[in-house]
Amino acid sequence: MSRKVFIAMSGGVDSSVAALELIENGYSPIGVTLKMWHPAGDKHLENSIKKAKEICRKLNIPHEVVDVHSDFEKQIIQNFIAEYLSGTTPNPCVYCNKQIKWRTLIDLASKMDIEFVATGHFAIIFHNESISRYEIRKGLDFLKDQSYALWQLSQNDLRKTIFPLGSVRKSEVIEIAKKNGLFLNDISESQDICFIPNNNYRNFLAVYVPERIRKIGRGELIDEEGNVLGYHEGFYNFTIGQRKGFKMGFNRRRYVKEIDALNNRIVISKEQGLYRSEMVLNRINWISSPSSSSLEGTIKIRYNHPGTECYVETYGSDMLKVKFNEPQRAVTPGQSAVLYQGDKLIFGGIITTKK
Repeated sequence: MSRKVFIAMSGGVDSSVAALELIENGYSPIGVTLKMWHPAGDKHLENSIKKAKEICRKLNIPHEVVDVHSDFEKQIIQNFIAEYLSGTTPNPCVYCNKQIKWRTLIDLASKMDIEFVATGHFAIIFHNESISRYEIRKGLDFLKDQSYALWQLSQNDLRKTIFPLGSVRKSEVIEIAKKNGLFLNDISESQDICFIPNNNYRNFLAVYVPERIRKIGRGELIDEEGNVLGYHEGFYNFTIGQRKGFKMGFNRRRYVKEIDALNNRIVISKEQGLYRSEMVLNRINWISSPSSSSLEGTIKIRYNHPGTECYVETYGSDMLKVKFNEPQRAVTPGQSAVLYQGDKLIFGGIITTKK
């Protein structure tokens, strides 16, 4: 007898093939599309819903739409604005996975006495009996691996989750979709951040919180010694490592080294000033346990970062200090840092401004 499972359906190729994989493995999936806030308005949302509904019709499975617009705006957008205007660069997709997607799917499943939920993420969940924990491992297709964005999930979340594409390569997903007629006009891929058109943070903030942006005003560009080199139109226009937008020339390239939101100052330096040998993390979530008493591994400091070898030690009562084997460029407060040992995710945390 097949088992029911809720699967998040975006109308894209990954979630479509994930639903098909569930069917072929004896499950009875119910497609769920989350109606979230989007700057393009209802037309964009309705198009995504229409695609998901059509895919579910092709697969002959039920489809539901759940409106999470209000929660998304309060928990994801407002948090993003608060973090960004404090001078950090957050990962809203990481927060959304935990606070919106999994919470909604699992709450819905619990109400209907359904055991599992599923998504089209490229990652693997494994129950490690020796430590009695559910672990996250990188997907088979390392180029598409999405485990980095899942580090905030709890043990209860992982216990109830299925990733049908964890052991499937992206090329195979495309072939399966073509073979089964699951493409609707094109291959749909998600953009970086769904609520920010063209990934342009500045325009989004100017439109969404114009009064707060206007109050920030002009600030100073300073060097590492505190000397004023020029002026800028507000710290929110910059991210760590940026080398454009200074509106003045230098005899050598200069990069954003630090963002001082409190004083509306931007610290700039030569490229070598961007490298750090260590960082501090807070808001730690342990997925697994280290394989040895000394905590070493490979840490990713942003989604597309290749990872670097490091050593980790406790820092205060609830933080960790990470020492890189080789200095890393543009370590950015607010971003997620995720430690791996081999393909196993050990923990994740948030990079702080502490040094």
